[in-house]
Amino acid sequence: MASVGGWRDGAHEFLRAILPASPVWGRHPDELTLRFEEPVEAGILRSIPGREDPALLVIRPLGFLDHDRVAAAREADRDWLQPWEPTLPPTSTEYVQTVSEYRRSLERSHREGTALSMLMEIDGEVAGVVAVSQVHRGAALCASIGYWVAARHARRGLGAFAVASTIDLVIGELGLHRVEISVRPENVASLALCRKLGLREEGFKPRYLHINGEWADHVCFGIDAESLPEGGLAQSLIE
Repeated sequence: MASVGGWRDGAHEFLRAILPASPVWGRHPDELTLRFEEPVEAGILRSIPGREDPALLVIRPLGFLDHDRVAAAREADRDWLQPWEPTLPPTSTEYVQTVSEYRRSLERSHREGTALSMLMEIDGEVAGVVAVSQVHRGAALCASIGYWVAARHARRGLGAFAVASTIDLVIGELGLHRVEISVRPENVASLALCRKLGLREEGFKPRYLHINGEWADHVCFGIDAESLPEGGLAQSLIE
C-alpha cells in the first residue's frame, strides 16, 4: 500500500504536469531553472565522506505546489535553522503567515517581480531555498538575499553555488543592479560564503534585524552589476 507522503508527492507531480505554470518575473519558470547531473563530478558540489554523491542538482523557482514540502523540511530542521531565523519584534503589527497565505503571497510576488524564491533540490529532495526580497525598482534596482540549507546537505558547497547562481540570475538576467546580504557576526559559515563569493564587505549594522527573538547586529555585504566576474559568480566556483 502506498504511503500518504508518496501519494501526495505523486499527486503534486501530476498537478505540476497538467497545470499551467505561473510566470516568474515575466518568464516561464523553466527559463529560470538550472539542472546539473552528477554535480560532484562536475565540480559544483563537494563529496561528503561516507555519503553517496548526488546524481542531480536542480535550482528553480519555488512553485505553488512546493510549499508543503518546504515547510516539512524546515520543521524537520527547526533546531538547525532557528538561531538564524528572522522573527517579528513585539511592536510589529504584522503576523506570521500560514503556509497557504505565504503560498499565495509569494505567487503574487513572483508574478509582479517583487520577490523571488529559488528552491534547491538534490535528487528530488528539498535541500534549501535562496530568497530574494525587498526588491526596489526605480533609481535603485536593488534587493536583499537570504538563504537556508538543510542540515543533511550542508558542507557540500551547495549554499555558495545556489546564492551565486541566484545573484547571476537577478543581476545578469532579470535586470537588478545590486544585491546585498546581511549576516550575523556569529554566523561563521555565512560570513565565509560571502567572502568566498568575493562580495564587498560594506559595514557593520548594530541591531539591524530581529533574529530568533532579539535585535541582532549584522555585517553587510554587497555586489553590483559592474562587480560580477566575467562568466558570472557561479562559474567562478566550479572546481
